Amino acid sequence: MARRERPLDPAAGPLESFAHDLRALRMSAGEPTYRQLAQLAGYSASTLSEAASGVRLPTLSVTLAFVGACDGDTGEWERRWKEVHDAVQAAEDAAPDPEEDDAGGDGAGGEAVVKREILRPEVPGEPAPGPVPREFHSIVIGPAATGGRTRRNAAAITAACLLAAGLFVVGLSVGGRDGGHMHMGGCPMPAKNPKFTATAYGAGAHVRSGAALDRPEVATYPAGCVIAFTGFCIGAKVTDRTAGIPDSRWFVLPDGRVVASAVVHGNPPAHLAPTGCAGALPAPKRLTLKAIGAPSRDPRVVLTAAGPDVQIVGFAAYYAADPASPELRLWHQVGLTGDAASGLSVTWRPDRLPAPVHPGDRVPVAAVACFGGGAPGEAAAVASLRLPGPHDAASLASPSTTVDASAREAACKYPSAS
Repeated sequence: MARRERPLDPAAGPLESFAHDLRALRMSAGEPTYRQLAQLAGYSASTLSEAASGVRLPTLSVTLAFVGACDGDTGEWERRWKEVHDAVQAAEDAAPDPEEDDAGGDGAGGEAVVKREILRPEVPGEPAPGPVPREFHSIVIGPAATGGRTRRNAAAITAACLLAAGLFVVGLSVGGRDGGHMHMGGCPMPAKNPKFTATAYGAGAHVRSGAALDRPEVATYPAGCVIAFTGFCIGAKVTDRTAGIPDSRWFVLPDGRVVASAVVHGNPPAHLAPTGCAGALPAPKRLTLKAIGAPSRDPRVVLTAAGPDVQIVGFAAYYAADPASPELRLWHQVGLTGDAASGLSVTWRPDRLPAPVHPGDRVPVAAVACFGGGAPGEAAAVASLRLPGPHDAASLASPSTTVDASAREAACKYPSAS
């Protein structure tokens, strides 16, 4: 069952006020789930949820990604973030030093306890997380002599060292066999001059020796890790955990190993072309488009695409979506599929659009070989489709491989959530 977000009081301080307004921005954007926001923001749903929790100030990059995904004013929110950051920093600087407080123990031979507990965060609007392993360290130090500040300081240092050693072991065990290349906690060491970064989420990002799920898994980066990549290659399809659509991209680490695009949040820059990697498949270069529609009162059309090395296809059509503005035509996605068993086909019902397209009308349609959601490839085809009528079948005219950028973008975008 989905869990509700804890209430926030905007008058309780700058942090809660900031988080309260982030939630309000999300509401004004139609209250998308954090999982839906993650598709646009490039950060995990749990990271975005935590940003609006009011517990701590999110980083500026997370804040701007959250705001951008909600169509907010990023310039205004950057100014707001800096103000809250300065206020939080000033409050921390003004706080008393805990080591100057003699109440660290019970002051009379009591015991000081150092604890640390890490739990997976709850994500409102999503299923409650199941049982997960905990890191819980409890170190009892004492008895402390009355007024023995030196003993308490030494005990605190000892506790910190023991805690750090324990966390280091935990980090290596979480990170698998790649401990030499990881920080504590299993995240990768920062890379120099990466082409792009992405964030692990869910069950973490599995690192493999090649671009297929049957290649050996050599490490796992836990959810929340920011991973740097030097490029991407094309490999076996993997279903995107968030969007539920196929993705053939594999992101390349500095040492040549790869992570499936489907298990991280983040995309390569639009100008970046695929490169080689172990187990890479060729990028599609050619694509053909067919349309089948039998004579009927409704203009139902089956669009099919095919071509060498084509794994995923997005389809788009050029029409007006608003009955009040029939002259305003744009490219709209018809469907995106990686189901080779169905022949990479989608069924389109133009008569069910808000501004219906009628039998006999001609509509430009396009098919694009996609690498994944939001990632059009080079291979594409466009044609003018005459919709079937009561006595005529569908027909394509003027086929071409010159497909403009807006058609490519529409065909391969992440499908709208239902």
